[in-house]
Formats: sequence, C-alpha cells, structure tokens
Amino acid sequence: MTTTTARRAFLVGTPLAFAALLLLHPTGGGDFSALVTENVNRWLALHVAAAALFPLMGYALWLLVRDLPGRAATVARVAVPVYVVFYGVFETVMGIGSGIVAKEANGLSGAERDGVNAALETIPTNPLVGESGLFSSIGSVAWVVAIAAAIMALRKAGARRSAQVLLGLGAIMVMHIPPFGPIALVCFSAAALLIESRREVRQPAVAVS
Repeated sequence: MTTTTARRAFLVGTPLAFAALLLLHPTGGGDFSALVTENVNRWLALHVAAAALFPLMGYALWLLVRDLPGRAATVARVAVPVYVVFYGVFETVMGIGSGIVAKEANGLSGAERDGVNAALETIPTNPLVGESGLFSSIGSVAWVVAIAAAIMALRKAGARRSAQVLLGLGAIMVMHIPPFGPIALVCFSAAALLIESRREVRQPAVAVS
C-alpha cells in the first residue's frame, strides 16, 4: 500500500467508521441518568471508542491542510490540537465518566441508587464539563474554527466548491448524537475523497527516462 493510498484510506475510512459507531449512540428525551443506566454497556463501549476517534478526526483535518501555505492553513493547524485537548476532556468526563457512575448505580438499589442517579443527573449541567460547559464549548468552537480556516485554505489551493460545502457540514460533528454526527462525518468523508482526488490530479507527473 502506497503512502497516498494509506492516507486516502485513513481520511475517508475514519469518518465513515465513526459515523457507523455513532448510529449506536443511545438517544432519548427523558432523564440523562435513565438514558445512560438503561444502556450502560453500549454507552461505555461507544464512548471509549469515541475517545480515540475524536482525536483521529482532528488528525484527519490536520492532514488535509498539513502542506498548505498561508495564514488560514496555519489557523486550522493551531485550532485542531485545541479541539483535541478540550473536546477530549469533555468526552472523557461526559461519556466515560458518566458511564462508570451509571454502571455503579445499576449495582445498587433503593436510596443508594437514587443518590447515585441524582449525582449522575448533575454531570450534563455541571458548569465546567456539562453540555454547555467550558471544555465542550472551547473544543466545539476550535473545531468550527479549524473547519472554516481549512475551507479557506483549500479554496485557495483549488478545492472544488462541493468539497468545501461538504467539509463545512462536517463542522456539526460536535453535535455527535444521531442524526447530526453521522451525517456530518459522512460529509467529511466525501469532502476528503474529493479533496484527495483533486490533489492527485494536480500533482505533476513524474517523467520516465
């Protein structure tokens, strides 16, 4: 497998694999504690995998702009690690942490279980790590900035308009619960395929003596 083939397989395959995984994400409009405790094994398995896949998505975006010149490409390359660090903290606490607490709650009964479930309900609303908290907010903004800057850099590099639009839709990946997350990841994968195909076409042919 050539370096180009491996790069394309990673850029296209990683978001598709992540999209498939997120289709298993539990959803519901009820209590957060009930959502997690009733699906605790699936919740934990999914979020442990996601803890690796979110950073891999950051690396995928970084690869798309790695060799591009200009200020926009630089902004994208700087924003990506900010996203990886801050969204990674949020994902660990919100996903894995809440799953561990829920697993503990399932082993209890009566007042003890009610107490653990009450503590579990506070995780999404915690001002530091909750849904609208510091870590998720900074991580989400960094991802959107990285996507926007990457689009600007890729536009200057001659990327197709369709690829730019698809990559822009990839910004909603931070809303990873279905259907938003899977749709965004499929769009990112399609954008990466178009960008990489264009990159290959634009590479100068190697003369054969």
